[in-house]
Parts: sequence; structure tokens; C-alpha cells
Amino acid sequence: MALVRKDLKGYFDQPTGYILIVGFVTLLSWSFFRSAFVTGEAALRPLFTVDFAVESPSIPWLLAIFVPAATMRLLAEEQRDGTLELLLTQPIRGWVILLAKFISGLLFVSVAIIATLGIPISLESAGNLDWGAVTGQYLGSIFLAASFVSIGLFTSSLTRNQIVAFILGLFVTLVLMLIGLEAVGVTLPGQLATLLQSLSPISHFTSMARGVIDLRDVLYFVALVSTFLSATFLSIRGRTLSHKSPQYRNLQLGTVALIVLSVLVGWFGTSVQGRLDLTADKIFTLSQGTENILSGLDDILTVELYQSKDPPVQVGLVSRDVRDFLEDFAGKSGGRVKLVQRFPDADAASARRAQLAGVPPVQFNVQTSSGLEIKNGYLGLVLTYADRRETIPFIRTIDGFEYRVATLAYNMLQDDVNRKSVGFLVGHGEKTIGEHFNSLGGLLAQQYNLSEVAGDAEGLQALSELDVLIVAGPTRRMPQEVYQALDEFLASGGKVMLMVDPVTVDVQNMVAVPNQFNFGDFAEKYGIVVEDNLVFDVRSHETLRFGSVLLPYPYWVRSPTADRKVTGDVESVLIPWPSSVGTTESQVGEAEFIPIVRTSPFAAADYAYGDVRPNSPQLDISGIQLFANDLAIAVETKIGNGSGESSRLVVVGDSDWLTDVIVNRAQENMALGLNLIDWLAQEDALAEIRSKVITSRALIFSSPSHRNAVQYANIAGVPLAFIVLGLLRYLKRRSTGLRVYKREE
Repeated sequence: MALVRKDLKGYFDQPTGYILIVGFVTLLSWSFFRSAFVTGEAALRPLFTVDFAVESPSIPWLLAIFVPAATMRLLAEEQRDGTLELLLTQPIRGWVILLAKFISGLLFVSVAIIATLGIPISLESAGNLDWGAVTGQYLGSIFLAASFVSIGLFTSSLTRNQIVAFILGLFVTLVLMLIGLEAVGVTLPGQLATLLQSLSPISHFTSMARGVIDLRDVLYFVALVSTFLSATFLSIRGRTLSHKSPQYRNLQLGTVALIVLSVLVGWFGTSVQGRLDLTADKIFTLSQGTENILSGLDDILTVELYQSKDPPVQVGLVSRDVRDFLEDFAGKSGGRVKLVQRFPDADAASARRAQLAGVPPVQFNVQTSSGLEIKNGYLGLVLTYADRRETIPFIRTIDGFEYRVATLAYNMLQDDVNRKSVGFLVGHGEKTIGEHFNSLGGLLAQQYNLSEVAGDAEGLQALSELDVLIVAGPTRRMPQEVYQALDEFLASGGKVMLMVDPVTVDVQNMVAVPNQFNFGDFAEKYGIVVEDNLVFDVRSHETLRFGSVLLPYPYWVRSPTADRKVTGDVESVLIPWPSSVGTTESQVGEAEFIPIVRTSPFAAADYAYGDVRPNSPQLDISGIQLFANDLAIAVETKIGNGSGESSRLVVVGDSDWLTDVIVNRAQENMALGLNLIDWLAQEDALAEIRSKVITSRALIFSSPSHRNAVQYANIAGVPLAFIVLGLLRYLKRRSTGLRVYKREE
């Protein structure tokens, strides 16, 4: 411990240590808030991303520069001053000296990393962070820092010159980081790219940055640290031994054996299972909903995974995650799931099976000895249950993969006759599946019988065959027969989602006009009123591109959800140009009102709408009282026929929020829409699984001063605290040095 204290004291007794920490924290904080205010998300992903961007540095890439600068003096300075040989001649084991240097370097770097904790702590005042994911991200950063410190120690042991040690350390760490980038991997031969990717810290830090501590990643970092520490031990002990002596040869053999053992542990550790999901919603753990679906299997579900034996670098990590999930999926099934792995690129019979099953090869650009070539890669899935078969031709990402597999398994358990039906009303200017809701329709068709219902006499008769009817943004007058048919549908236990547009927006001219035939009056007898206004939120909204600039746009409201029983775990949704929704007394019986989407307290309703440009004078909130507005409400009404059944009606003050344009920008909208339809149809089996893929958490500041306080407390406040601490320590040491000691006679 004395050696650790000595080296730590060396960091904090010189201005270099404070300069490094201040620069590290300032640059990271500036970079993070630069992107966080644009995305409006209460998450630290920009801080821990492994994507390389010079203009937005993150912790992994800054550590690759910061750590070599912090460790360059640890052994190089001792060699320059001649104190290393003195240390090695003392009755202190060489490995003790080495560990002391490593621990002191890691502690110093950890102080710099922990200094950024002010970012998540201050963000909690403006959003609901996933602290489990944050814990995983910081643990991953410590593991990454430990590996870089071991590399820095090794390069510092090779020279007396600190600058040379820094350059060598920077070179090694950057090479290890760069070989993990996909952009580099695609320029290398396939097997070499896969090998280098598995050796890069990026590949192993990525899982930790998601909030998952995988035992394989931990073993990799332990192996990397032990490898470079072993090499460092050989370097420093070799200075006190003759290179021709038996002791030195034994030291070489022992060190090489330890390095080989470390490499083998890191290499074969990839087959070790075991991980800890720290995320709040256990996003990367098999959900209870999936286990419930598996428990309903009364026959063997065969899962055939078609993958490349030598996968292209673009899908190497996805292949690993897919295998992990499917092994967990089969393990939790109680023997009901049989997992079969096939390699079409290495087996002609498997290639034929893949072709017949609908799993085609996908082409990738890869580098070979003869240049850039096209390589076929496989990563598809076939599920077979009884006489049913479902296929996922190609798996591009692990995000949402559990929901896709669980949905296919759930569908195979359902008879077509017993599948529930969802219809879209058309004929009165409503938005349609083919033109506006392609993505929504595709997902609904996997679970429900989907149809369009015309608003004529023949079409209205078909309502009796539906379980859920969706009315999306009518713009033309509804015949009285439609009102009557929908009343009868609800009275018989039917379920309706009504998306109303009291105001429509001319996007070309950015002008809002009233929609006289919006059909919102239908909901009034059920106790729900849709107001003729436009709601805007001055704190929680989207940032959009207008021309060549990005501008905040309060009319596109980012609103939290209000009732998890109905919405699942979806945190927030994006609703463009919404109108407020309120409640009144129901005229049809006992009703329970459930708020679905409610704005932040910093919203207002614009009744004099017209100009909806981002600089509209209507957005001037001087003298306006801000308050939370409901944008979607559900009502459950008891049916008075003694059956105990109830009707369900969901009313949303906008119909654009589920269109293809919006859900491509805000995937959480799709999850909420599907959850609402499942709730209406009383099909809740998949809602928990679907909501797990949603990680969007809104970042809402109470005022500009609140936002500035959070930003500058981290960009300037934390660095200033270290500067003050350094000055105080300097003054204390100076006063101690100037003190005059008198010997008492």
C-alpha cells in the first residue's frame, strides 16, 4: 500500500494529473450535452458509444488517449531516475511493485471516470434514467480502463522516455480499438476480420455499454490485463538478471506460459455462458411473457438457426447474441424447444434446406487476398410446430428479436378460426393501411386477421365479425348510420380505437386549419371530449430539420405515458400536432376513465392556431399558464345486459402518430399502438415482451435555467472543483516546504 500511496501522491502533487482530469471531464461533458439536448433522451448512450466520431468523443475513445498519458510516467520515470533498479534490489517482490503501479494507475483513471458521474446524477432531475444500465456502463468503463492501464504499464517499461512511452501506448490502444470497427473489418479477409474483432476491446465493451455484464467479456478483460502485466513483469525483471542466466530463461518460459494461458482463457472463454442483465426492465433477459408462451406448447417446437460457419464481420456480433438468446430460449422451455444449428456455407445439404425454407444468402463486401469481393452470409431462422412453419429470412439486429420469435411461436399456437380480427374503417377520408399504416398493418397481420371496413350498409354489417375497429382521422362527414352502427358495436362488447384530427396541418405552408368532420363528437356520449386546439410543449418536444438547420419544434410533443397497465413499459411517445382530450359524464353507463398519454407540466393549448412554423408567435408563452394536457384517454364501460362484459374505447387527439413516417422516427409509438390494440382485444400475452425493446426516456427540463445549471455544472463546475482542489493541495505543500523547523534545546 505504501507504493500505491507513493504513486497516487505523485499524480496529485503535480499539475499534470489535474490537467488530465480537467481536460477529460470537460471534453466528455461538452460532447455529451451537445448530443443529449438534440436527442432529448435521458440516457448515457452518447457517453459510452463505441462509434468513432472526432467531433463527438466518447469515454472509450478518450480513454485510449487519456490512459497512455496517465501511465507513461509509471515505469519510464523510475528508469530515467535510476530508482527502478533500486526498488528491484529491495526485499520487495517484483510482482508486488508491478501490482502497486497497476493499482495506482487504475485508481487515478477511475477517479477521472467517476468524476463524470455528475452527468447522470444531474440528469435524474430532468428524466428517469435506467440506473441499472448506467451501472453496467461504468463497470464496463473500469474494465476497459484496466486493460488500457496494463498496456500503458507495458509500454512504459520499454523506455526511459515518457513521450516515447506515451506514443507506444497510444499506438497499441488505438490499434486494438480500430480493429474492432466494422469499417476496418470489411477491408480485411473474413476469418482475419472475425479474429481481430474478437480481440478488440470494442466487441466486449459493447455489451457492457448496454447494461449487460457477460462472463465472456469479463474473462476477456482479465485475460488482456494479465497478458500485458506478464509481459511487463518480464521486462522489468530482465533488468536485474543476465539474459544468459538460467533464471532469466526460466522467467521467460514462465511468462510466456502465463501469456499463453491468458490468451487461451480469453479465447475459449467465448464459449462460457453466464451474464447479468442490469437494465431496469431486464431488456436482455427472457421475459415472463415468453416463458408463458413456451409453457403453452404441447408439442415440440423446432428452431432451426441458419448461420455462416465463417460469418461476415458485419454480422459477427449479432450471430453471437442470436445464439445466446436461442440457447436461453430452448433452456427455459422445459424440453419443448429443440434448437438445431445449420451452416449452409459449409454444407451443401444445409444450403438446400435453407433455400427451401426461405432463408436466402445475403451478400456482403469483404476483403480477401485478391481484393474486395462479394461474400454470401446466412443468419436466418425457421420455426416448425406441428404442421405450421414460420420464417425470419435474415436477422439484422438483436433489438426486438425476442418479440419477433415470441410472436411467431404465439401465432403457431393459435388456430386461424380463433384468431381475433381487427378492422380499419374507410370511406370518409380516413388514413388507410396501404397508404399510411404499412408498418403497423404488417405487424398486426402477424397476430390478427386484418381487414378494411367500408362505411356503407354492407360494410357496417361486417362489424359483428370484428373484435377491434380502428377509425383513423376522418375528414369527411360520417353518415348517421355509422354513428348508430358503432354504438351497437360497442354495446355488444366491441372495442374501438378512435384517432381524431380536430386540426389538420398543411405541411408545405406550415398552416393549421380546422377539420369540421373529424368525428370527435362520437366519443362525447361515452364521456370523452376532443378539443378544437393544438397542444404544444415548450420543454418536451422534438427537434426537427427546417432547411439546413435543426430547430426545436414544440408542436411535435414528446409525451410520457400515464398508465402502465395499458401502455406496458413504454416510457414516452411522439405525437405531432396533437389536440387535447378531456372527460365529461358518460351517457351510456358506469365508466372507468384511464389516461394513456399526458404531456409534461410545460404544455399549453393553442385555440387560435394557424401559423405552426417553429418561430410562430403562437408559441409565445408570456402570460400563458402552462399545465399537463391529456392527449389520449381510454374508457371502459360496463354493458347493461347482465353479462359482466364491458366495451372499451381509446380516443387519441391525433392520427399521424402511428403513420409510417412517424414510427420510423419513434419506434416507441409502434409499441404503444400495438399495446393499445392488444388491450382493446384483451390479448395481453405479447405486450410485456414488446415493451422491453423500448428504451426512450424523455429528458424534460423545468426551465432554461434548469437546463443551463445541469449543463454547466458538469462542463465547468466539476472541472473547477478539481482546479480548486489542486490549488489547495499546492498551497498546502508550499506552506509545508517553507515551514521553518527549530530544534528545541
